[in-house]
Amino acid sequence: MMLAMARAMVLMGMASDRIVLFGTKGGPRIIKGGSWPSSNAIVINNQVYLIDAGLGVTRQFVEAGFDYSQLGVIFITHHHSDHNLELGGLIHTAWLGAPPHPITVHGPKGLDHLMRHALASQAFDITTRVEDEGLADIHELVSWQEFTEGPVFEDDHVRVTALRVAHPPVEECYALKFDTGSKVVVFGADTAFFPPLADFAKGADILVHEAMHLPTARQICDDLKATKPRLWDHLNASHTSCADVGRLASMAECGHLVINHYVPEPGYRASVEDFEHAVRQTYGGPLTMGRDQLSLEI
Repeated sequence: MMLAMARAMVLMGMASDRIVLFGTKGGPRIIKGGSWPSSNAIVINNQVYLIDAGLGVTRQFVEAGFDYSQLGVIFITHHHSDHNLELGGLIHTAWLGAPPHPITVHGPKGLDHLMRHALASQAFDITTRVEDEGLADIHELVSWQEFTEGPVFEDDHVRVTALRVAHPPVEECYALKFDTGSKVVVFGADTAFFPPLADFAKGADILVHEAMHLPTARQICDDLKATKPRLWDHLNASHTSCADVGRLASMAECGHLVINHYVPEPGYRASVEDFEHAVRQTYGGPLTMGRDQLSLEI
């Protein structure tokens, strides 16, 4: 009873619509004291919608004050590991840690393969717990649907649409627009500078977008040339420089720009201030430099 009351108080204290950044670094590599890879949430009328599920998302979800019973709808922007590596683990943990409730996952081509194998990898544990503990069968609670460009999802709280962005060699990578009827939030996903995204995000209240600090990224690629000789080619073709992020946000005339998915992550040769200074060369509007567990009202 006391636990339920405490949980209700937490939720009441978080009643406002908001976005929460669980992980803000680009790439899968983890360093001591660093940020977690990509995962975010948007909360609308106390409904939680998760965007991406990089490593660490399960812990970050509960550290942000959410309960596993609130995990109901998940979106995956693309299938790089820093965006989907912990999807199966998150869903499995929510299944174990909350009363039976439906969880739906929406993502691009490849999601069916990912989900089937994630559940198969835990077949022994799932079967054992259903038989031994009497848990509801996870296969009857979890469903998923692959999407392409256009309408993705709609319920009583939000309408979600997708735009295919430029993130070679990944062909199926999508920005997501969340329209509540009164507010619009766009998550830009991983992308090179892509002017159609400015049209997609035109007038959005919040644009959440990645940023690459060019001098530092180039320096790191030079240092790693012996082991990753084509890393710079990938970064240069697939990610957006700080200046181009600012340029795109200005084109979109968004109400507020939020930076996430730092390349490289702040503290690894470049500071948050370095990123901010570079973005400010081309953007003069409201700006928030993201960090893990940042919560921002919509």
